[in-house]
Amino acid sequence: MTPFLLIAAVVAGSLVQTYLTYRQSMAFNKQVMALRRHGTVSVGVAGKRYRGGRAFVAIAIDEQGIVRDALTLTGWTTFSRGRTLAGLVGLRTSRIATRDSVPGLSKQQLEAAKHAVGFAKTRVPA
Repeated sequence: MTPFLLIAAVVAGSLVQTYLTYRQSMAFNKQVMALRRHGTVSVGVAGKRYRGGRAFVAIAIDEQGIVRDALTLTGWTTFSRGRTLAGLVGLRTSRIATRDSVPGLSKQQLEAAKHAVGFAKTRVPA
């Protein structure tokens, strides 16, 4: 194998990965934008990239501080897609911030939800 072919393979692999990452982020962004009809939207992230994976959680919060809809993006690859996170729907944001566990959520998802709640509380009104 010549050095040129090796470099070409690395560049091609990098371009494919960049394209797939772009498609994944656009798909999740589209899902997050759809949450806006349910209330104020906030996104949090938790976990480590190589130790247990990362979790992204988007929540839509109404005026009373209740989660009306939630999405999660978890996984190891660029083929991961957002899924509904029913375990958060109906909970008050104040309860999410103080809980140690929520049925149906992984540790990373709960930490990402707490992160999203923190962002929502620090949001400056327009």
